[in-house]
Amino acid sequence: MKPILNFKTGNFLFRSGIFLLVSAPVLSSILFLFSIFISTYKNYKNFLSDKWNYPFFLASFFLIISVSISSLEPFSNKINGWSNYLNWVSLFNWLPLFFCIWAFKPYLYSSKSRKIILLLLLSGSVPLIISGFLQVFFNIHGPFKIFNGLIIWFQREGEPGLTGLFNNRNYASLWFTILWPICLAILSQRKNGSKFFIYIFSISIISSIYLTFSRVGLLNLFLTSLIFLKGSLSIWLFLFLLLLITLLIAAVTNIFPLSFKEFAISILPSEIIARFSILENLEVFTSNARFSIWLSALEFIKERPFLGWGAASFPILYETKNDICCYKSYLQWYGHTHNIQLEMALNYGLPFSLLINATLIFVFYKSFKKIFIFKRKNKSLEKINLNKFEKAWWTSSFAFFFSQLFDIQYYDLRLNIIFWIFISGLIVKLQETDEKTENLKEI
Repeated sequence: MKPILNFKTGNFLFRSGIFLLVSAPVLSSILFLFSIFISTYKNYKNFLSDKWNYPFFLASFFLIISVSISSLEPFSNKINGWSNYLNWVSLFNWLPLFFCIWAFKPYLYSSKSRKIILLLLLSGSVPLIISGFLQVFFNIHGPFKIFNGLIIWFQREGEPGLTGLFNNRNYASLWFTILWPICLAILSQRKNGSKFFIYIFSISIISSIYLTFSRVGLLNLFLTSLIFLKGSLSIWLFLFLLLLITLLIAAVTNIFPLSFKEFAISILPSEIIARFSILENLEVFTSNARFSIWLSALEFIKERPFLGWGAASFPILYETKNDICCYKSYLQWYGHTHNIQLEMALNYGLPFSLLINATLIFVFYKSFKKIFIFKRKNKSLEKINLNKFEKAWWTSSFAFFFSQLFDIQYYDLRLNIIFWIFISGLIVKLQETDEKTENLKEI
C-alpha cells in the first residue's frame, strides 16, 4: 500500500486547488496548503540547492529588516492613524508566496503538467463567466454565501461593470485577461477537433472583459493577443481588435471625421468612453487622479527610500499631504499607489522593490527567449502544440505583471496565488534541459 504523502496525492490536491481557485478561494487555499506540505516533505533536501530561491531569500531579508526597523520607536514613520500591526500582517502577502514558488515546482515539472493546469484554470472559471452574465443581463446581485461564508460570490449591486465572483471589476477583468491566452493556445492547435465550445468560451471572455469597462483590461486584451500570436495571428482576430481600438480612439479624440466619431459613440458604452476620455489632451491626463497618485508616491519614496513608510500607509500620507478627508474616495482611488513597483518601494523600501522586480524581469526575459524562439525543425506535432500552451503560460503571466503597472490587483488572494504559480512555472521552464530538470526532482 502506497503512503498517502506521495506525488499523486499532492498533484491531485494541487490541481483541485487550481480548478476551485476562482469560485472557492478559501477551500482552494486549504488544498494548496496540503499539496505544499507534501511537496516540502518529499523534496526538502533540494531546497537549499535551488539557486532560484536565493533572490527571494534576499528579498525576504530586506522585507523583514524593513518591517522590523520601521516598527522601532526611533525609526517609526509616526503617521497618525497608522499601526505597526498592518506592517507585520502584510508579511503574509509576500513571505509565504515566496516559499510557494519553490513548493509548487514539482507539480509544474513538465510542459504537459503546465498544459493541464491551464485547462483546469480555464474550465474552473465557468462559474465566473456565468455569474458575470447573470449580473449584467439578468440583474442578479449578491453577495451569495455558501457553507456559512466559506464560499462568497459577490456580484455587487450598483457597481458599474461586470464583477462576477470578485468584489471589483478590475480584478475580474484581469482574471479574464489571464484566461484569454489559454483560449488562443487551444484555437491555434493543429489538427484539433471541434472548436465550437472554445469559440463560445473565447467570445464569452472577450465580452466579459468588454463589460468590465476596464481600460487596462482592453489594453491587456490587445497586448496579449499580439504577444501570443505574433506572426501567426488570425486575421479576423486582429481586425476585430484593431477595430475596437480604432473605435475607442475615434470616440475620445477628433482625429476622425465627425460622422465616424458619432458612430463610435453610438456603439461603445458610455462608461468606456468616459474612462478613455483622458486621451483627449495631455493636460487632462496629467491632472488625472492616477497620475497625481504616482507623483505623490515618488515624493514619499524620496523621503524614506530604504525602509519605506510601512504597509497601507499611502492613503494616510496622501490625505495628510493634500489636507483632505477622502475616506470614501480613497476606497476607489487613494487606497494604494496604482503601481505595484511604487507600492513595494513606498511600503518596504527601494531595495526590496528593485530586487523583486529585477528578478521578475529577468525571469520574463529569459523564459521569453526559451519559449517564443521556438524552432520547428525536427519537432513533433505534439511538441509544437505544447509550445502553444507554454506561450499561453508566459503571456498570462505577463498580463498580470503589465496590469500592476496601472492598478494593483495583487492583494486579491486568487490573483496573488495564480501569479506566483505562473512565476514558478516559468522558473521550472528555465531549469529544464533536453532530458531533465536541473536542481529539481519529481517527487
